[in-house]
Amino acid sequence: MTKSRKVHELPFRSLYEELLWANRTVIAASSAAVVGVISGYPFDSIKTRLQTQHYDSINACIKQTYKEEGIRGFFRGVVPPLITVSIIKSISFSVYEQSKRSLRKNYPIDKDTLFSTMFISTTAGSISGALIATLSCPFELVKVQKQLEFLLQASSISTGATVMRTDLKPVVNKTVGAGIPVSPTAIPPTPLTKKRQYATSAFISTSSLASAKEIVKKKGILGLYNGFSLHLVRDTVGTGVYFGGYETTKFILSGHNKQAGPATQFLAGGICGLMCWVVVFPLDLVKTLIQKEILLPKPTYKNAVECVRDIYKKSGLTGFYKGITVTLIRA
Repeated sequence: MTKSRKVHELPFRSLYEELLWANRTVIAASSAAVVGVISGYPFDSIKTRLQTQHYDSINACIKQTYKEEGIRGFFRGVVPPLITVSIIKSISFSVYEQSKRSLRKNYPIDKDTLFSTMFISTTAGSISGALIATLSCPFELVKVQKQLEFLLQASSISTGATVMRTDLKPVVNKTVGAGIPVSPTAIPPTPLTKKRQYATSAFISTSSLASAKEIVKKKGILGLYNGFSLHLVRDTVGTGVYFGGYETTKFILSGHNKQAGPATQFLAGGICGLMCWVVVFPLDLVKTLIQKEILLPKPTYKNAVECVRDIYKKSGLTGFYKGITVTLIRA
């Protein structure tokens, strides 16, 4: 006598809802991350442009970008972070929570004080940031190359260049951006003159994958980790400040015996975002300047120290916060 197959007591809809509920944290974090990338990416793109090139104001940067590249100019390079953000965020939160549990278990400190909350959350955040930096550096490098792709072709920030073509075929002189052939001219961004209009019409857009392949072809697989040391320090410090600031602000506003409400969490998130960028923005600026020149035959800076000295010599301490306003708005 064959046994009848046991039917699950819950209908399909209930199973689906149960699965969603069991993974609600991951789903919510991933959804928020995707929405965050889409809504915040234009700000990040403007930030990168302000960091690497001179504009009279944020408004001038926005207008020139839209005039020359349209809406697409604000979203160049968005695909890699859009694809990887859910995975990166999920790993980040998982490592953070696991690190917190390990610290609470292995270190004999009072777990209900302001100091312990700050110490545990900041340390766990730093551990999470260090791991994430290792995974995300190649994507960050490609993102920077894509964000500046048009500028590197049309007016080459570092060496100066305008794309020149003969019979729709680029004349090779140097390569910048994603390895696009250009001829040197060394000019900053200018209004759309006839020459720049021609360069605009001659612009060649490449995919993020093509940019990555070009970097590997020119610099080898380790080329994808150009600027890694700066990226590592930025994410280690930044993530530590972010989580530390978030948990500490929640503790101060709600107290350790109270559950933080939505308003408290929202305020804590805004405050820690501002704190994080104020601390790490100089590192992000130097990293971006180093990474944008990955494919230049003769980079402007030999190392990060030389880059720091040059920024300080030209602009003083304020030079390290070039473009921070748009970043704080996004935060």
